[in-house]
Amino acid sequence: MTASTAPTNPNEALAQRLVDSGHLRSQAAIDAFRTTDRHAFLRGVALESAYQEDAVPIKHDEHGEMISCISAPSIVATQLEQLGAQPGHKVLEAGAATGYNAALLGKIVSPGGQVWTLDVDQDLVAGASRHLAEVGVDNATAVMADGAAGLPEHAPYDRIIFTVGAGDVPVKILDQLAPGGRFVLPMRIRGSISRSFAFERDGDTWKTVSCEMATFIPLRKGICDDVYTLVPMAGEGNVRLETFSEQDVDRGALRTVLDQQQSKLYTGVKFRQGSAWEWLYLYLACVLPNGLSRLPGQRPGFTPHFGWGSMAALDGGSLAYLTIREGEDEKGRYWEVGVIGHGEGGADLAERVVEEIRAWDATGGNDAPEPGFRMAVADSHNRLTVDDPRFVIDKPYSRLVVDWARQG
Repeated sequence: MTASTAPTNPNEALAQRLVDSGHLRSQAAIDAFRTTDRHAFLRGVALESAYQEDAVPIKHDEHGEMISCISAPSIVATQLEQLGAQPGHKVLEAGAATGYNAALLGKIVSPGGQVWTLDVDQDLVAGASRHLAEVGVDNATAVMADGAAGLPEHAPYDRIIFTVGAGDVPVKILDQLAPGGRFVLPMRIRGSISRSFAFERDGDTWKTVSCEMATFIPLRKGICDDVYTLVPMAGEGNVRLETFSEQDVDRGALRTVLDQQQSKLYTGVKFRQGSAWEWLYLYLACVLPNGLSRLPGQRPGFTPHFGWGSMAALDGGSLAYLTIREGEDEKGRYWEVGVIGHGEGGADLAERVVEEIRAWDATGGNDAPEPGFRMAVADSHNRLTVDDPRFVIDKPYSRLVVDWARQG
């Protein structure tokens, strides 16, 4: 596209950007983005900020933590493509936020379709209702309700989508899905590792028709809350650690763990420009007892593998986080993955993580086929098995199986 033909309307420019990046593919979703003013759902936010590739906070809790936002445009587009809603469909959305996503859905399912979007805070529901009315979307309704419980009075739904994160499958809502329907859910696997799943029924179990890396603000005030505890690191800087209820950790000891002597090891595993980290993260989340946790922030002596921070393995009061060092070989520039352990058991934990990273790489690494996912709830758990039990993730209400088509 030349400068003379570049779109000047911010919606047009956003849609074109998402098409060019591959996040938007279907014509209905492209048209919805082009005709929906994102900034109309972000009153008081600068126009440039409304259209940037980032989430925009709209509500914080009493501690200053973000509890509601409008997702980054690429995430919105990814989930809409995963959902695959069609004209005439009835859609249920959990997580109304500003109402922007519901407006896009309302246009996608027109003519003849209807959208209900749920949130747990009256102020958010009121704001979403006002925004939808102001932009003239009359087939999307905001309702105050627990998204995990759904809205049975309007069921069944052709499509159900969660734009908030869950630690487990909200089982009650599955009964509200029509035969042949699709359910999109961003679900934590273990620790901070989360993916947005698009599930369809497969007999008594569920198959994944799409799975994308994504992290969302967790459900609140309901039957399927995903509450996490943020542990601020003592000392200089603003490093903090995400921990979750299923993790067996000593949060008090972890507060000072970065002040303890470190043990640094390198793996010999090389990442190059464009290498994906998501499959290594997923593998480690499965094979390490406490998964992986996000460790964002900066402080002197902290050398994470990304500018925003790092991913860390946890064991009691010990921690081992990922780092990198740059090098060059006959193939060009690379970044070798390393692990830095802190705490009483930090050296042993770092060794364990290094061994697992090498095992992942030896069986294909990023060159292996992408894994598949299967899910079951209630009495269907035992229908899902896999040879390696490390890749069976059992939660209170569901079982998720990760099928690695490994090489070697």
